[in-house]
Amino acid sequence: MEDLRQQIAAGRLAVGDPIPSTAKLGSQYDVSSTVVRRAVTELTAEGLLHGQAGKGVFVRARPTPAAVQPSTAELAATVERLEAKLDAMAARLEALERKS
Repeated sequence: MEDLRQQIAAGRLAVGDPIPSTAKLGSQYDVSSTVVRRAVTELTAEGLLHGQAGKGVFVRARPTPAAVQPSTAELAATVERLEAKLDAMAARLEALERKS
């Protein structure tokens, strides 16, 4: 569900685009069709998706920025960047302390 929300927010799935089939999403995320249907139901309740009988499920709207949660990979990358910056700052501080 979060990945679909992020794809919509990023524009990879634009308003009016169909989302992949339940079977394809289940295979892509290695989850059951029940899990896929629940995610689609929740995104529909949020107003992001809408179904058309016999045609499929389509993107209705983009989520508000506050509704989009960063992925685990994005959070891990941010933590790594911050750790690198912190290490660089600690090294500079140590060098300054040695000079004084």
